[in-house]
Parts: sequence; C-alpha cells; structure tokens
Amino acid sequence: MNATMNEAGINRIGRMIEATPSSDAVRLAQYNMLNEMPGVIFGAISVAYIVSSLIALVH
Repeated sequence: MNATMNEAGINRIGRMIEATPSSDAVRLAQYNMLNEMPGVIFGAISVAYIVSSLIALVH
C-alpha cells in the first residue's frame, strides 16, 4: 500500500478548499453565534444556580 501523496493530489485539495467561499452573511451569522455563546453559557449556569438554591431552601 502506497501512503505517499503526489503534488497533483495536494494541488487538487487546495483548489477544492478555495472553491467553497462563504458569503458575508454566513460569516456574520457564525461570528454572532460565537459572540453570544459566553452569554448563553453564563445565563444557563445562573439559572441552574438559582433553581438549585431555591430547591435547597425548600428542603
């Protein structure tokens, strides 16, 4: 089994990656989603803390 890759194969991979550009809208959506993730995680942890604290007060 031959495990080496020739130059033509490497060049073809590079062209395939460059052939799929993402639009500005997709990049903006990805950025906004990543930008909001810390807030979502903090909010989920805060809600879980508040709920667990209220449950602990009841018992």
